[in-house]
Amino acid sequence: MGCWFEPRCRAAFYARCYALIVIPNARPDPSLPTRIISSLIGVLVLFVVLWEGRIFMLLALMLILVVGSFELRYMLRNKGIELNMAFLIGGGLVMLLFSLPQLHDVYPGVPWREIALGLVLIGAFSSELIVGANIQRFAYSLMAFLYLPWTLGFFLLLRHSPDGNVGLWILALPLITSFANDIGGYFVGRYFGKHKLAPTISPGKTVEGSIGGIATSLLLLFLFTTIVRSAYPESPFALFRPVELFVVNLVLSFAAQLGDLTESMLKRYCGVKDSGYFLPGHGGLLDRLDSHLFTVPLTYYLLTIFI
Repeated sequence: MGCWFEPRCRAAFYARCYALIVIPNARPDPSLPTRIISSLIGVLVLFVVLWEGRIFMLLALMLILVVGSFELRYMLRNKGIELNMAFLIGGGLVMLLFSLPQLHDVYPGVPWREIALGLVLIGAFSSELIVGANIQRFAYSLMAFLYLPWTLGFFLLLRHSPDGNVGLWILALPLITSFANDIGGYFVGRYFGKHKLAPTISPGKTVEGSIGGIATSLLLLFLFTTIVRSAYPESPFALFRPVELFVVNLVLSFAAQLGDLTESMLKRYCGVKDSGYFLPGHGGLLDRLDSHLFTVPLTYYLLTIFI
């Protein structure tokens, strides 16, 4: 016991505890520098696109639609499944155009997206009847359409809800939630993760990482909403008291992690590690968008229902 009061003994004890507790779980990640660099570039591009909000954003979503559609085709081809790319990309472009805020501003109250969905489905049915009625191709193409083109339109709608100024910060809400869950889940899971969250779908994800992602998201959303509320006191952010913020964060965090696991399930089903090679260190474009495809539509629905 007397040795405990010696600084060298205490230092040796703490070093041993660190080695036993932290080091075994701190698995080195050689791709981390590349991931950080590509993330910083991606955040810069994202900021410019979101700030401009109209033409740049529409062009960016078109690029995401095309790249994401080919990534879906790449994955599903490993299972011998073909997609109707004309339905996916052509119908997706129609969906994006019918989601433009200018259209909803000039003709408010018209369900433009539902009209576009009906037109696209009629066209897809007609196409399959002409080329041979491949039910499997149509079913998977419809799933891919609802997964990617349908959800991308909500980015445009949310960016201008209720207007172009406040809409920028409202769209940032689900994006911050998704990023925070990714970052918090990654580092907390890497250093402290022990209990698997979904071992058959994504063995690398842990319960501790999930909780860390939710906690990180809550902290960042609290800071974000506090700043925006002071700048826009009449905006929907004025409704975010601590209890409401906690509930919204919990719901969006659940959606973010569900989106992540959904894409992991699709990749595992197709037998691929990444959806593509678009982003160095991150894999495909869908690997970065998976959680946003769930949080952005959900935020739009919450905004429409409660505000």
